[in-house]
Amino acid sequence: MDEQIWIEKILAGDAQSFSCLVAKYQQMAFNIAFQITGNREEAEEVVQDSFVKAYHALASFRFGSKFSTWFYKIVYNTSITAQRRQSSSVSYEDIHSVDITAEETDNAIKLLEREERKEIIQKALKKLPTDEALILSLYYLEECSVEDIRQITDLTLSNVKVKLFRGRKRFYEILKLMVKHEIHNLL
Repeated sequence: MDEQIWIEKILAGDAQSFSCLVAKYQQMAFNIAFQITGNREEAEEVVQDSFVKAYHALASFRFGSKFSTWFYKIVYNTSITAQRRQSSSVSYEDIHSVDITAEETDNAIKLLEREERKEIIQKALKKLPTDEALILSLYYLEECSVEDIRQITDLTLSNVKVKLFRGRKRFYEILKLMVKHEIHNLL
């Protein structure tokens, strides 16, 4: 079956079509992830995360390019992020053996701050009901329109808006609690 047809069916809510894409790309995705992470368990987790990201971002896929290229880019970026987390324990000697400019340091700090924010957002999203977390992720992280979310989730337009409103409210409360907890732990 043609990939475009699979993608259209997935966006229409057909989970079976997504499992066809998984079956087709799973091995190559694992190979890419394993090459970068060097760890079997980490590579499997990267592949799973990549399929989840692809599923959530599928509405933004442009049929002008190949799905495989688009998906493998997701796998690559997810693998790099996982590999960075893995190798965050660098020795003191390694740090001093590299000349780093002020600009590179600033860029690294900005990248770390961005990754830290993403991690906090992901933790907060995990505490939300699944449907609200999905809708917030699609809207804010994947930049899907309310109409796109309606098509992906098969909810009515007003239902998407209500869940988006409730999700924002709960998300804000969860973030407040997380910040309060972090401050309490620091003191």
